Amino acid sequence: MFLSMKRNIKTYLVLFFYIVFIIASMIGVIPFDSKNHNQGFTSDELTLQEVNNDSLTTYTYVNTSNVITEAIDKGYAIKELIKNENNQVIKETYYDANHQPVKLYNSYYGLSYEYKEHQNIMHYLDSEGNIMALSTGCATVISNLDENGRNVLEEYYDLNMQPVKCYGYYGIAREYDSAGYCTSMTYVNQNHKPTNCSQEYATKIYKRDSEGTIVGEFYYDAHGNPAKSSLGEYGQLYVRDDQFRVIQITYVDQEGNPCKNQSNYSILKKTYYKDGTICTEMYYDANEKPVSLKKGQYGIKRYNDCTLYLDVNGNIQISIDNMLNGYPVLVIVCGCIISILLLILPYNMRIALSVLYVFFILYETLMFRESGDARYNLVLFSYADTFFQSRTIRVEVINNVWLFIPFGIGMYRIYQRKSIFASAFIFSILIETTQYITGLGVAEFNDVFENTLGGIIGIFIASIIMKQIKK
Repeated sequence: MFLSMKRNIKTYLVLFFYIVFIIASMIGVIPFDSKNHNQGFTSDELTLQEVNNDSLTTYTYVNTSNVITEAIDKGYAIKELIKNENNQVIKETYYDANHQPVKLYNSYYGLSYEYKEHQNIMHYLDSEGNIMALSTGCATVISNLDENGRNVLEEYYDLNMQPVKCYGYYGIAREYDSAGYCTSMTYVNQNHKPTNCSQEYATKIYKRDSEGTIVGEFYYDAHGNPAKSSLGEYGQLYVRDDQFRVIQITYVDQEGNPCKNQSNYSILKKTYYKDGTICTEMYYDANEKPVSLKKGQYGIKRYNDCTLYLDVNGNIQISIDNMLNGYPVLVIVCGCIISILLLILPYNMRIALSVLYVFFILYETLMFRESGDARYNLVLFSYADTFFQSRTIRVEVINNVWLFIPFGIGMYRIYQRKSIFASAFIFSILIETTQYITGLGVAEFNDVFENTLGGIIGIFIASIIMKQIKK
């Protein structure tokens, strides 16, 4: 009897922690920090007040009632500048209307500057004013200046002032014309030699209009030959609105003529929210006729840190992907329902459901994925610093785990062997390897870990429950 009670307690504890895991997963995907990007005032709608106090200059946005108000296109309400005796800014920090530190571009809270002969040094700062590293690992940017004070070589360093690689390169070399406009950017390695960035080209040459505005760019390899980017084009031409935001991108070949990129469209049209963040992107051919991509979407809408697919008229599609992307809690709910079915269905039906679920996993991870700029990420737990701050990352991690929980349950219910603990790992490795080879999605160690964890959780839960049922 004692042993029976001990086994029961063990089972109840497992089920308790599983329920806690379900609740924690649901809480993790809830958009507590959802933001209406059309709500608020832009800097043009507010008054900027300037107050000078010795070395400190404070810029404050206020509304018509003289109330401190955040400029949604700037991301802050107050900016403070500290200057040295030469009137050079040595520190700038950003605050909300209550004078609390604000993270700009979801990256840093402020910047500090050092000035040397032919060299400017910039550090990223955290909320306490200490030097911090961005998600890329970069903490310090050193700008090497020519005799005209122009930034001709930009280099990146980590917190230990060691060169750090960001998006495939260690720095950027720039060239300028007689008017002072930057004509080209070349990505360089530690030896200041041209190297490919993550978009698979080494040099970007700008095309400007008569007013100096960038209206296009063309790509070249390390030897100066025309290069095709990871998207499949040799360059891009831009159309801008009255706020100089790019509202249309035309992908072009070596001669500057419209061409199809790897995703099979030639023109990308964008709209923006009031605060300047991208709202929608729609796809067109060279004749500006709507084009659909692999999942039948004619465009996307960015909403609450998720991506929703649009139909030919720019309306949100009714689809499984939109339900899962827009309401990630459904991934957890569906995972629970499928898990229960796999536990209670007869043998033949659970095999059929498991096979269907494997195809669903392949559908979500491979079959209709779009080509991306990056091919792989081999850094395990690369999201560790931002997991609790970024809902987007939490949703991705939690979804990856839950995607494989029913898989693990299905494998155990079919085979009921300890050896199947490796099945989730092997299946995930095969998926990520395929992603790397085909360029569909990004091959990540993180995905392998999360998928494997989900599979193990499913197998463990199924084994405990089935053993208890048999007893």
